[in-house]
Amino acid sequence: MHDFDDSLPTDLQWFMQATEIATAIEEDFDLGDLKYVESAWQIVDGDLKSFGWVVAMVDGRRLYLEYTIVDTEDEGPEDLNITSLPEGPYPKLDNKAWRHWYKPNHINERLGLAAPHSDGAQERQSQRRG
Repeated sequence: MHDFDDSLPTDLQWFMQATEIATAIEEDFDLGDLKYVESAWQIVDGDLKSFGWVVAMVDGRRLYLEYTIVDTEDEGPEDLNITSLPEGPYPKLDNKAWRHWYKPNHINERLGLAAPHSDGAQERQSQRRG
């Protein structure tokens, strides 16, 4: 079973696990080359956990990481698929499985990554409002 810090969001911890595996299986993937996490989805159903993340790399590539884990006492099977994405929409999800994209701002913040189109405009707008 994976031992995680209960004070951290589950999706952040599984993202870090997935990126660790990604660096081992994909020679062009390095966490230091990650620009930001664009979008994510997750399903946690007992021991079965599935996650997906669209990441932007500093070299302009976009990748889709899909990670499935059967988290049991015996360190169940893990499956990580990495797919290159063109510009544009996110991969279609089977909504029968109740998967919906969300913005993983907490992951970007925790990793110190710039948000998409971050030029300080949002920060300046919020300062003007306050």
